[in-house]
Amino acid sequence: METIESFERGTALHHEPRQLPASLYNRAHLLLAHAERECLFIPLRRIQYLAVMDREEVIFVDGVGDRRIELAWRHFHPQARGALTDAVPYTLEIYRPRGFETIKHLQADFFEAIYQLEQREKHSRRAGSAEVRTLPSRN
Repeated sequence: METIESFERGTALHHEPRQLPASLYNRAHLLLAHAERECLFIPLRRIQYLAVMDREEVIFVDGVGDRRIELAWRHFHPQARGALTDAVPYTLEIYRPRGFETIKHLQADFFEAIYQLEQREKHSRRAGSAEVRTLPSRN
């Protein structure tokens, strides 16, 4: 079943260059690739936000509020790094005043949410695995 969600993007109040740690960028994009969908919905439970990630950006909306984008991580440039272990440059865009406060906790909460999704994915892969055992003969 396909779910369609719409989010409103306002005018950016602020934007600045930032860097995302390689481990977080790599893990998040690996989860997106395994999902085999256009985007990944990532609940940030502690702060009650929803992150929506696609190949181009990660948007963040208040999970209990309206569907307006509060802030976004956009314009990732993984090709700018010299190694897979280097941080990935991106642009932070803030669309709502509350975003200036939210950004302080966001990276850690996003990392935790990615970790939880990884654990669920590992568990579901194990649940679907099987092995063949040879039973002793009854002679």
